Amino acid sequence: MKKLNLGQAFSCAKTEYIKWVCDARMIILGVLLIFIYSFAIEPLLKNAEEMGEPLNILEPFIAIANSGAILLIIPLVFLTLIADFPKIDTNTVFYIIRVGRVNWLLGQIIKLVMMALSYLGFIFLGAVVPMIGRGFWYNGWSNVATQFAVRFPEKSGNFGVQLLPENLYNQLPVFSAAIQSYLLVFAYLMIIGLLLLAFSLIKKKTMGFVLCGAVISLGTAFCSIKTMLMWSMPMANSIIWLHFTKYFRQPVVSLTFSVIYLCTFIAALIVFCVAAIKKFNYDNVAEIAV
Repeated sequence: MKKLNLGQAFSCAKTEYIKWVCDARMIILGVLLIFIYSFAIEPLLKNAEEMGEPLNILEPFIAIANSGAILLIIPLVFLTLIADFPKIDTNTVFYIIRVGRVNWLLGQIIKLVMMALSYLGFIFLGAVVPMIGRGFWYNGWSNVATQFAVRFPEKSGNFGVQLLPENLYNQLPVFSAAIQSYLLVFAYLMIIGLLLLAFSLIKKKTMGFVLCGAVISLGTAFCSIKTMLMWSMPMANSIIWLHFTKYFRQPVVSLTFSVIYLCTFIAALIVFCVAAIKKFNYDNVAEIAV
């Protein structure tokens, strides 16, 4: 077993990450941005125009990261983009032998971190850039978010209002909501990627892909019916407003619980991957793809 070498691990991650960024599948991101703009940003802008007030620049991103419908699409698109992660073929096997099993595994985890961060960073820019010159930058919620339903009670049920519920703006300042939303959704995406990695190392990649789909779909279903079972899935633990009631400070489930849940899930998967790579059999590499 070769010694841990961070330089080799980062080099492995960098090489594979560049290949991932240049993949033709990245065109899907353009479609995703169009969907996000139509589904989340446009309704907020319409409310702002009707009210004659600006939005906070960060509010569309916060809305995106806390919408159950969009948080079904975001991990599904991510899963599609990383469907061949980790890419293991005959050439990869020789590379693993050269750099060492643990170094290769660390490189894959670093690559996953880079993919998840840049994917969310792209979504963040897609939500913020259209707001430049049309919103303000301040650690406070806009009147559009907090007062639209009061000023137009007959439109209190419109989608733009639902995107930023009281559970958000009555409980957290804007900057905290944006940062926590980014980190929690990042942890959710890490779990999806680590599940793929773990099942690939035991040569059950198709099973891992199906399990990722089940985690996403069950999380969405449980959140939609608001059952306590939703807290057993990463999705509910990554949506901030579900943790709070509309008005009272006492949380339904504490954010600390969700952070511990997500971190424990990630740590357990990494430990499993370390154990699996040590027992990884180079024979019949083609089995990894099935």
